[in-house]
Amino acid sequence: MLSQAEVVIVGGGVAGCSIAYHLAKQGVPSQIIERDAIGSQASGKAWGVISPSTNLVLYVEGSWVPEGSMRNCLGLSDEGLRRFPQLAQELKEEGGIDVGYGELPVIRAVFDESEEKYLKERVSQLKSESFEVSWIEAEEVKARCPDIAPGIRGGTLWSGQQVESYKYTLALAQAAEAKGASIRQGEAVGLRGQGSRVASVVLAAREVETDVVVLAMGPWTGQGTGWLGKEIPMRVLRDQCLVLEVPQRLPPWRITSGLGGGVAIVPKVDGKVILGHREDDMVDFDDRPTEEFGLSVMQMAVDTIPRLEEARLIEHRAALVAWHPSGGQPLLGRLPGWDNVYLVTWLAGFGIQWSPALGRIMADLIVKGHSAEPIEPFSPAGYVS
Repeated sequence: MLSQAEVVIVGGGVAGCSIAYHLAKQGVPSQIIERDAIGSQASGKAWGVISPSTNLVLYVEGSWVPEGSMRNCLGLSDEGLRRFPQLAQELKEEGGIDVGYGELPVIRAVFDESEEKYLKERVSQLKSESFEVSWIEAEEVKARCPDIAPGIRGGTLWSGQQVESYKYTLALAQAAEAKGASIRQGEAVGLRGQGSRVASVVLAAREVETDVVVLAMGPWTGQGTGWLGKEIPMRVLRDQCLVLEVPQRLPPWRITSGLGGGVAIVPKVDGKVILGHREDDMVDFDDRPTEEFGLSVMQMAVDTIPRLEEARLIEHRAALVAWHPSGGQPLLGRLPGWDNVYLVTWLAGFGIQWSPALGRIMADLIVKGHSAEPIEPFSPAGYVS
């Protein structure tokens, strides 16, 4: 059986849905093909936090990636921070879903003397480079978060926002549908090429003819390029978090702490609390939650805010995320050797944050053949074999 779509997007995560939405805003219909359900993988299980570029250079570089390796991503982060307030309102009007948007500034709580010295120096340096960040003393941390553990020495402070990641991904999909996109549940099993172009996406029971293919399959994007005889390196990590119900709401501050390796305490708009911790172990596509993670992240959270010991665990989430083999920047652009195949992957847990920029950039590449800003650092050309 044959059907037809002008643009086929393989993958119904936040990247694929944002691309469909931004294409629809330019009058180009697309079809999203998703084997499970919209937002069923990492996009629907993410923490849903949006931070300025300060977060990348102060909290990510040197911890999970080498110093300097996130500098090309600063514009992606800042565009997300800038656009989300209006985007959340647009999606509510166009897709009918409240995405749980809210302001959520970030405090990195410091309990260690050496960390205090290091961060004070980094704050001074980053402020001289016009990054938005400040150091606050212990009493200021306590004023914002009265439940912080004894021994607090101070902390860094920067702005932030949040959404409910699943609702946001679904809202993008529904707003795109309202503008002419379609969603098909099914598993892509191949791509049929003609010369240097892909003519159709092969599903189990049918083929979808298309002019353009976008592979937005997260950690599985390498499977898609493999159908065309191309390989891309992939660093696949498991991202886990706990969802808690607390007797009394926490103040609206995302608290991160280096205690025990680092925890993020994320109060959501609905009163629930997410506890997150970045893992750096390769997991070979094993997305099962682990008891060890649950116990360790809960202990780190209680060490940071003791009254979280009273919280009730209501969900333990786990999903796979794709990282750059040696850094944290995304891969996006046209697949070398193929005129009408585009890739988006290596979002490294920043898919929600970067999605407004990624959706716009990819829509421009597909419709106009170019992007308003240089994206050569993200090009697949240097990584595809």
